[in-house]
Amino acid sequence: GIGDFREMLKWNEANAPMRRNVTKEQVGQSAVYLLSDMSAGVSGEIHYVDVGYNTIGMAAFDDLKAAQSEGG
Repeated sequence: GIGDFREMLKWNEANAPMRRNVTKEQVGQSAVYLLSDMSAGVSGEIHYVDVGYNTIGMAAFDDLKAAQSEGG
């Protein structure tokens, strides 16, 4: 597994623009949309399902841990 994954999820939820984590269901719903007739006019697009992180980016988790230990 990924070390500190639970801590990453907690940090992600607290700092994401939508203040939550992405669920498997939301990813699946996006796939259903892309496979449906509703997306017939969509071509060549990146469809982000990331609770807004594509707009701000996410710092490296090790950097975040270091900042927390320094009081940042």
